[in-house]
Amino acid sequence: MLIDILIIIFVLLGVRAILYGRNGIENCFIWIIWAFCLGYRTFETIPYVAFHPIEIFSFSCIIRLFTTKHYKYRSIPSIHKLNFVIFFLIFISGFYNFNIKSFVEFKSISLFYQFYFIAQYIKFDDLSFFKITRSYLIPAIYISIFGILEYSNPNITSTIFQIDVQKFNDPTAVLDFRLFDRLAFLFWGSHLAANIIPPIFSILIYLRYKKYGILNNNIFFLIIIFLFLIAIYLSGNRISWLIVTIIVLNIIFFYKSFIFPNVKKYSIAIVGIFIILVYSLPATQRYFSIFNAIILNIDPTLDASSSKRLELIISGLEIVKENFFGVGWGKILWIHNDIIQITAASGIIPGIIFIYSLIYLLLRVVRYYNFINNKLPNNSKHLILFICLNFVLHTFISLVFNGNYQLIQCGAPIFLLWVIADSYIDNSIKSKNTNINIIT
Repeated sequence: MLIDILIIIFVLLGVRAILYGRNGIENCFIWIIWAFCLGYRTFETIPYVAFHPIEIFSFSCIIRLFTTKHYKYRSIPSIHKLNFVIFFLIFISGFYNFNIKSFVEFKSISLFYQFYFIAQYIKFDDLSFFKITRSYLIPAIYISIFGILEYSNPNITSTIFQIDVQKFNDPTAVLDFRLFDRLAFLFWGSHLAANIIPPIFSILIYLRYKKYGILNNNIFFLIIIFLFLIAIYLSGNRISWLIVTIIVLNIIFFYKSFIFPNVKKYSIAIVGIFIILVYSLPATQRYFSIFNAIILNIDPTLDASSSKRLELIISGLEIVKENFFGVGWGKILWIHNDIIQITAASGIIPGIIFIYSLIYLLLRVVRYYNFINNKLPNNSKHLILFICLNFVLHTFISLVFNGNYQLIQCGAPIFLLWVIADSYIDNSIKSKNTNINIIT
C-alpha cells in the first residue's frame, strides 16, 4: 500500500510540474526518465487497458502544448510523420475487428511519436542535453540497488514492493535457470530492467567531464561503475552484456581521449572487471552464447532461450512474407524482435521506413561526429555526440535482439534515447554558432 501511495504522489507532482511549471515542457523528459524506476506499475482505467506514468506525463505535456503557446525549435522529421500516419490508418482500418490488444499495441508504438512531438519544443542545446541526461542517474542507480538487493535479500525487496516471496524461489520465474541463476527484477516486472542501465556508462563519462557532484570523486566514480556492472552481471541479460561490450569497445577504439584523458584507462578497468565476472562459470557459457546466437550457431540443449527466439523470429518472417500489408496491431504474439514485430503488424513498407530512419540517424551521427573531430578537435561537443552515438547503438541492438515496445516501461527508454540523439544532432547541425551545413 505504501509503495502505491508514493507512486500516486510522484505522478501527481510530475503532472503538476509539467502542466504548470516554468520549464514544464523540457522537464517532461526528465520526469519520464525518472518514471523508468516504476517498472510495471500502471493505472488501469478500464478493464485490460492500463496507462503507465510515462504515458500520463507525455499526455500532460501534449495537453500543455495544445493549450499554451511555445516556441517550436524544429519539426518532426517527415519520415516519422509518414510512418505515424500509416500506423494510425492501420489502427483505424482494424476497427471493424477491434480488440483491446490492437489498442494497447498501437498505444505503445505511438509513444515514440509523442516523444518526437514534444521534442519539437525543447531546444536541445548543450545545457538541456546535460539536464536531461544527468536525470538518467536516478533510474540507473535505483534499478541497480534494488536489483542487487532483490538478489541478495529477496525478503526485504518482497516487503518493500509487496511481491510474493515464493516467486523468488520459483525456477520457472527465471529463464535459463540451468545455465545461470539470474536476477529476475521482479520488483520492476521484467528482466529487461537491465537494459536501462548500459546507457549510463557513456553518460558517466560526460558527467565526470562536467565535474558533476560526487562523480568528480575518483573513489565514488569507481564505486558507482561497479554498482552498475554488478547489477548487469547478475541480471544474466545477454543483450545488456552485449550492449556494454560494444559501448566499452567503442570507447576504447573510437573515442578521442583529449577531452577526458583518463577515459580509456577507466574503460580498460571496466572491461577487466566485466571479464572477471563473466568468466566465472556458468556465466562464461552464457556470455559466449550471445555470439553463437548472432551467427545462428545455437545448441538447443544448452541455449533453449535463443532456440525459442529463433523459432519466433522465423515465424515472424513468415508472417511478413505472407502479409505484405501487415496483419494489423495486436494480432501476433511477442516475436522478441521489435523490427520484425512492427513490420509484421504494419507491413513491409512501414517496416522498411522504420528501420531506415534508425540506420540513417546512425550514419548521420557518425558523419557529424567525424566532422566535429576534424574541424573542432578540442570542442567538448564531440563528447556529447559520442554519447548520442552510443544511444543510437543501444537503440539499434535493443530493437533487433529484443521485444520491447509492447511494454511501456521497456519501450519508452529506447524510444526516448532515439529521440534525444536525433533532436540534439538536428539542433547542432542547424545551429548558427557552428556554421555547419552538412547532412540535413
